[in-house]
Amino acid sequence: QQWNASLQHQIGEWLIDATYAANKGNHFAAAGYNLSQVKPEVRQQLGQSLFDPLPNPYAGKIPGGLGASTVTRERTLMLFPHYNGVSVDNPRLGNYLSHQLQLNVRRQFSSGLLLLFTYTAGKKTSDSQQIPVNFGGPQGQFEIEGALEIGFQDGLYNRAVNKSIDPADVSQRTVISALYELPFGRGKPWSPANVVLQKLVSGWQVNTIGVMQTGIPLVVRGANNNAANRPDSTGQSARLDHPTRQRWFNTDVFVNPPPFVLGNVGRVLPDVRTPGTVNLDLSLLKDTRLGERYTLQFRAEAFNFLNHVNLGAPNTSFGAGPAGKNVNANFATINAARDARVAQFALKLIF
Repeated sequence: QQWNASLQHQIGEWLIDATYAANKGNHFAAAGYNLSQVKPEVRQQLGQSLFDPLPNPYAGKIPGGLGASTVTRERTLMLFPHYNGVSVDNPRLGNYLSHQLQLNVRRQFSSGLLLLFTYTAGKKTSDSQQIPVNFGGPQGQFEIEGALEIGFQDGLYNRAVNKSIDPADVSQRTVISALYELPFGRGKPWSPANVVLQKLVSGWQVNTIGVMQTGIPLVVRGANNNAANRPDSTGQSARLDHPTRQRWFNTDVFVNPPPFVLGNVGRVLPDVRTPGTVNLDLSLLKDTRLGERYTLQFRAEAFNFLNHVNLGAPNTSFGAGPAGKNVNANFATINAARDARVAQFALKLIF
């Protein structure tokens, strides 16, 4: 379901559009689960005794290890103990909801100048790995990498625990673009009489596009206790007021859950995200007519023109030590960044 409301107003050459947009989806393909598994509370209660050998009621009746003389206690408690597993793939149990403010300000092309400003703010929540709509802006060099989910906790008995901010959510995004034709040459405010000079100064155009956006939520995994891959939280926020590349979030708030207990950390961290992105691309173009048929185009382009350091995603792999605390030295550190300034030049013959 989709619904929206917008308000538009034009002031001279400027068009302003403010829109509230919402998008809701239910019964989409979601992460699968094993239908033949022991309930989490039973596994927690039995603990290590789950691995005790017991006589196998299917001994000699089925091939392989499942037909051995003994099997584990856990195997005898499964709904289908004579199968390795019964996978339910892509169940129609996925849900998502997005609310957004979309602000667009556009200056119509006039006097050689075109300006466009867009700002998007909102939140997308979901409980599935396969959401069919991308609300984070176009994919490409501005998109933060790392929106990967690892595992789907308790997908059979308690899917509601997986509802969270979507791992690919971008809460705020601003794009500013401009095109300006320099006022030189034939038909422009300044047109030299000399033909050679007119060729040199005509056809110049400057383009720029700037993108600023917040990062995406962090997905922390790595628990090891025969039940979970999500660690436990001490109840404190992992957010730091002044994060650094060496310590992007507080690792002390994560501990390994007790044996056979599912971790209580959410599908994503609610208040810690990857570093944001600030990027400005700049290009200079010149079209030169060569007779009636040919046009020679010169292009000079600079990506990340300001050479801003855009850090990559931090390491989110919790490593459980003997005391339950993290022992992964790379946990919460950032060891990569996006490209620095890149410049390129090109000539193109158009006919």
